[in-house]
Amino acid sequence: MKHDDLLHPDVDYADGAEEVVLSTLRSASDVSAGSAELAGAITNWETAYHFSPARLGLLAPLRLREGMRAVDIGCGTGVLTRALGEAGLDVLGIEGVPDRAAAARERCRDLDGVTIRQGTPAALADAGEHDLAILCGVLEYSTLYGDGPLPLLCDTADALAEDGVLVLAIENQLGLPYLLGDNEDHHGAPWIGLADYPRGGQRTWTRRTLTKLLADAGLTAQRWLLPYPDYKLPRVIVDAEVFDRPDAGELVDKLVRDPSHGSFGGYEGVSPARVLQSMAVAEGAGVATAPSFLVLAARNDKAITSTVRDDLAWLISGSRRPEWRRTRALDRELTLHTVSAGTRGTGEWLRQRTVDTEPLIPGRGLDSLLLDALRAGDTAELERLIRGWRDTCAGSARRLSTEDTRHPFLPGKDDVPVLDPDCLDVHPGNVIVRPDGLPVRVDREWEAGTGVDAELALLRALLEFTRELAATRAPHPFGDNASVRDILRELCLLAGLGLALHERFDELIDAEAALQEIVGGQPASRTAMLLRAQCDEPAVEPLWAIPGGLDTLRVDHARSAELESVRTWAHGREAELLAELDRQRAHVDDLTAQVRKAGEQAEDAERRAAANGVQANENRLRAELAEIELDTARGDLARKDQALGDAFGELSRLVAEASAVWRAQAESEAELGRLRDLLARTRARLDALESSTLVRRAHRTVWPAARLLRGARDLALGRPGEEPDGVLRRVGDRSPALGRLLAGRVGRAARQSAARDAGLRYDVNVPPPVAVGAGQVVEFNGWVLHAELPVRAVHLAVGGRFHEAQLGYHRADVARELRAAGVRAPEGTGIHVRVPVTEAGELPVRLRVELLDGTVLERSLEPLQVRPALDVSTVDGRWPGTGTRVCVCLATHNPDPDFLALQVDSLRRQEHDNWVCVISDDASRPDALAAIHELVDGDERFTVVANIDNAGFYRNFERALALAPADAEALALCDQDDVWDADKLSTLVARLDDPRVSLVYADMRLIDSAGEVIADSFWDRRRNQWHDLPSLLMLNTITGAASLVRADLVRDRVLPFPPGTASSFHDQWIGACALAFGAVSYVDSSLHSYRQHDGAVTGRRDDRLDDGLPRGRGLVALSLGRQGKLPPEKHAELDAVAVNELRRVSQFASTLLLRGAASSAPRWASDLTDLAAADHDMVALVRAVARSARTSAVDTAGADHRLLTAGLRWHALRRTRRRIPPLPPAPLS
Repeated sequence: MKHDDLLHPDVDYADGAEEVVLSTLRSASDVSAGSAELAGAITNWETAYHFSPARLGLLAPLRLREGMRAVDIGCGTGVLTRALGEAGLDVLGIEGVPDRAAAARERCRDLDGVTIRQGTPAALADAGEHDLAILCGVLEYSTLYGDGPLPLLCDTADALAEDGVLVLAIENQLGLPYLLGDNEDHHGAPWIGLADYPRGGQRTWTRRTLTKLLADAGLTAQRWLLPYPDYKLPRVIVDAEVFDRPDAGELVDKLVRDPSHGSFGGYEGVSPARVLQSMAVAEGAGVATAPSFLVLAARNDKAITSTVRDDLAWLISGSRRPEWRRTRALDRELTLHTVSAGTRGTGEWLRQRTVDTEPLIPGRGLDSLLLDALRAGDTAELERLIRGWRDTCAGSARRLSTEDTRHPFLPGKDDVPVLDPDCLDVHPGNVIVRPDGLPVRVDREWEAGTGVDAELALLRALLEFTRELAATRAPHPFGDNASVRDILRELCLLAGLGLALHERFDELIDAEAALQEIVGGQPASRTAMLLRAQCDEPAVEPLWAIPGGLDTLRVDHARSAELESVRTWAHGREAELLAELDRQRAHVDDLTAQVRKAGEQAEDAERRAAANGVQANENRLRAELAEIELDTARGDLARKDQALGDAFGELSRLVAEASAVWRAQAESEAELGRLRDLLARTRARLDALESSTLVRRAHRTVWPAARLLRGARDLALGRPGEEPDGVLRRVGDRSPALGRLLAGRVGRAARQSAARDAGLRYDVNVPPPVAVGAGQVVEFNGWVLHAELPVRAVHLAVGGRFHEAQLGYHRADVARELRAAGVRAPEGTGIHVRVPVTEAGELPVRLRVELLDGTVLERSLEPLQVRPALDVSTVDGRWPGTGTRVCVCLATHNPDPDFLALQVDSLRRQEHDNWVCVISDDASRPDALAAIHELVDGDERFTVVANIDNAGFYRNFERALALAPADAEALALCDQDDVWDADKLSTLVARLDDPRVSLVYADMRLIDSAGEVIADSFWDRRRNQWHDLPSLLMLNTITGAASLVRADLVRDRVLPFPPGTASSFHDQWIGACALAFGAVSYVDSSLHSYRQHDGAVTGRRDDRLDDGLPRGRGLVALSLGRQGKLPPEKHAELDAVAVNELRRVSQFASTLLLRGAASSAPRWASDLTDLAAADHDMVALVRAVARSARTSAVDTAGADHRLLTAGLRWHALRRTRRRIPPLPPAPLS
C-alpha cells in the first residue's frame, strides 16, 4: 500500500466509530475483504458499516478486470477500496477524515496496488485518468463539504478515461422507507427529505434530478440498478429494467420481499413497506420510490456494457462466513446462475448445496399470500395456507432411524418424524404457489446431516417468518402489541404445532443459535440471548393503528410539553421550599444550642443560688425566655412544613386545573365548530335574503316600468317583439288562460317569424339499443328551452305515438352556460319522458315543443333501436349430478381474492351437487381477473365470462342471469364475498317443490371482514315481508344473495331489467317479478354468512328513512314550495330520492304492467297503476301512499312517507324552476 504525503484540508465528519475501527484494524491479523475476524468485531450499526462483509455486495454487478485503474472518492475506512485492490485493480482511495484515511491505509497495508490519499475530491485534479470511479455515500455531503453535487460530478467525470464508468451509490429522496416515516439517514428525523431539506446540510435527490445532474456532467449513458434494502448492506440488487416487465409485480415481490427488511440502522417507518412497494410497482412508480440507487454512468453505452454484467438481478448472501457466502445472478431468461459460492470442508453436520443454474418458478411466494391473509384478518384462509405449507414441507416425512446423524436440528425424538436433509430452511418464502395452485419448494441450499426433526424445521421457518413480520411492522389480527412469541404461538396453533412450540421453544432457540454460529460466526450464547429477548419484547403500536394518527401525537406532544413546564416549575418551587426548610432547621439547631447553653448556665446559677438568689432567678428567667423562643422557632418550622405541604397541594391543584383546561379547550373547539356551522347558516340566510322577493321587486319595479308600458302598448296593437314577449311571459306565469288569450293577438305574426324557430335550444339523448323482452320502458332525458318564450309542453313521438314529457327538471349546468351566452334560461330546463315499447325494430323519434303563445316547433332525433332480447349468449351446461339443475350466477368486480376463495369453497361444499356456476366479471383489473381464473381453473362446473365494459352491479347481475344455461331449472344469485352454508341449495331447492313458488329466500347471519359474526339474523332489527307487492317496490326486503328463483320466470318476465336508476337493485326487481307473477317463500333460518365491510356495494340499513321529515301542515307547506322548515341536510337527500328512488318505483311498476302483472295479479293493478305515475302525478302518489298505509300491515320503515315527501317537494320545485329569470336592471345613464 502506498501512502500519499500530499497535504489537503481535513473533513470534519465522524460517525463515532473511527477510533474503535482503527484500533481493531491495527490489531487484526486478517484484514482482507469480507474478513470473518473483522465481522466478529461488529457490536453496533456503526461498526457494521465498517466491518460487515455484506458491504461488498455492491460490487456484484461489476466486471472487475485486473489492471483497471480505479479511484474510490470518500473511501472511508477502505471497505470497497480493499475489495477492488484484491481484484487486481490499481486503486486510489481519497478520504478527507484523518482517522478514516489512517484506517483505510491499515486495511490495505499489504496491497501494493492501493494508494490512500488524505484529502478532499479536489485531489482528483492531479490523479490522472481512471477506468472506474466510486462515489459511495459521498455525493450527499457535497452541499456541506463542497460546492454542490454538479461540481463534484464534473470533477469525477474529468478524472475518468473516455470509456471510464462512474459508480454512484446514493439514497433516494423519495425512497419507500422515507415516505413511510423512517428516519432520514443523514439527519435522524422523519420526512425531512419530503420537505426538501429545509434546514440545509447534507441531502439526497430523486431519480429525475440525479439523471439530469449526471447528464449535465457529461455522463449521458446511464444504467440504473436498485439495491435493497439499501446500498450499505445490500441483499439483492435489481435492474430498473425489471420494473418495465409485465410480470414486474410478481417478480419484484419474489426477489425483494420486504424492501425495508434488514435496513441499515433498522426500520422505523409507520407502516409496512411491502404493501406500498406492490402498489408503487403496479402504478409504475417502483423505480422512483426505490430506497436507494446504484447508478452506472459513462459517456457512452459501450463503456457501461463492458463494465456491468448483463443480468436483471443479483441475490447476495454476503453477511455469512466466507465459506458459506453465495451470490446468484438472474439472467434475462429468468434463470438463476451461481456467480460465486464458498466451499465447506467435510466432517460437519451442515452442508451447502450449490446449484449452477435454477429456473425462477412463476407464481407468488407463500409468504406473500400469508401476509395478505394476515392483513385481511382472514384466519380461515391463514389456516388453509399454513396447513398447505406444512403438508408440502412434510411430504417426505419418515421415522427416526438409529443411523441418523444427531445434530441440533435432529436431537433424536422417537415420536417426531424426520424430514429430508434439505428441509432445514422451509421458510414460506421458499415455497412458490404456481399459477395452477400447485406449491413448489425452491432454493434448497442447506442440508443437515441425514435429515431434520420435522417439528424443529417447521418451527424454525415460522420463527423466521414471524421475526420478519414484526421487524417490518406488517399488520396482523393478533393485537398491535403482540410480541414475536405471541404471533408465533398463534401461527403454530393454526399449523397444528402449538404443543410443539410450548414444549420445544428453548430447544428451538438453542438449535438456531448453533446454526447461526456456524454460518455467521456469531457466538451461540449471544445469539440465543438476543433471540429470546427479541421474541418476548412487546411490539410498539403502529402509528396507523393509533386513533387520530399524527394529530393525536401532536396533541400528546403539546400536553407533554405543558406537563414538563409544570414539573419544571414544581421542581424549582420544591427546591426553594427545601432550602427554606434547611434554613429553618439550622435556626432551630442554633436555638437548641442556645437553650442547652442556657440550661448549663442555669445549673451553674443554681449551684451559686445560695450566694445570689437574684442571679438564679434571672438565669431561670433567661432559660424560660429561651424555651419560649425555641417553642416559637418550632412553631415557625411547623408552619414551614405546612407551607411545603400546601405547595405540593397547590401543585396537584395546578395539574388538575391543567387537565380542566385541556377539557375546556376540547369543549371550546366543539363550540367553535358549532359557531362555524351557525355562521354558515347565517351566511346562507343572507344569501337567501339577497335573492328575496323584496329585493327582486326593487329591481323589477323602477327600471322596467317604461319597458312594461311599451310592451303593453305593443301587445294591444298586436306587434311582436321582445317587450310584448316580456309582458306575455309575466302574464303567462300568473294566468295561463289570459296569457294564451293575449298571445293569440300576436300569435299569427309570431308563428310566421323565423326568430321563433331559431330560438329553440334543446339536447335530448336517445338511449342506446334496448332489449324489449315481454315489454320494456325506455327513458329519454335532456333539456329544452326557447330563447324568447316559456315552453308550455314537450312531447316525444316514438314510433308514431306521442308521449308527454315531464318538465322542470333541474339543469343548473344548462342555465349557467346559456346565461353566459345572454339567454335568459330558467333552472328547470330538464325534461324526462318514459316511453313503453313492446316490439323490436327501428322506431323514429321526433321532438315536439309547444310555446306559451301556441307556436309548435318540431325536430327529428336519431331513431331508437329496439332488439328482441339481450345480446348475451347462454353458456353450455354440463350438469355434474342429479336433481334440480341449479345455475349459480356469481357477479364479480375486482373481488378480494381471499373473500372470493371462501365463497367458491363454500359452493364446492354444497350438499346439492347438481349445479354449475356462471361468473360474470364486470371489467375487473387484469390481476383480479387472473386470480378468478386461477381460483376456478380445472373445475368444469365454473364458467368465467370476462366483460370489457364496467356496467355496475345492477347490469352485471342481469348479464349473469342471461348467461345461465338454457336448460337450467333454477337460478341462485351469488355475491363475491359471502360464505354459503353447505345445506343452502338443498334447503332452497326443496321449497320449489310447491309449483306456486316462484322464488324462495332465506335469512342470513351477518359477519364482518374478519369473518366474525355480527348478528345471527339479518332481521333481528327489521321487519321482514314477502307478501305485499307495493310495499316491496317502496322498500326491498328480498336479498338476492339469499334467493333461489325459477329459471322460466327469469327468462319470461325478469329479463331484460328495466333501465334502472342510481338506486336500482337487481334483487328488488327480481323479487317484485316473483311476487307479481307467482308467490314467494321464506326460510326462517340463516343459510349463509352475509359479509358487511367497507368494500361491499350493498349492506344492511336499520334506521328509519323518514326521520326528520315534515308531516301534516309541514308536508302541505312543502307541497306549496315553502321549504323553510326542512332541515338543510335533507335537501340533497330528498333530491336524490325524487330523481332516483321515486323514478325507480315508477319505472318498475310501469314495466310490470307492460309484462302482464295486472292480469296475473289483479289485486295490485290499481296500486301498480298509481305507482307507475307517481313520479309525475302527485295525486297518484298520494293515492298510492294512502292506500298502502290504509290497507297494508307492512312497516316500510318510513320509505312510503319519504317518497311522498320527496315527490311533493320535487313537484313544487319543478314549477319554481321553470320560471324564466327577470332581465338584469338596465345600467344608469
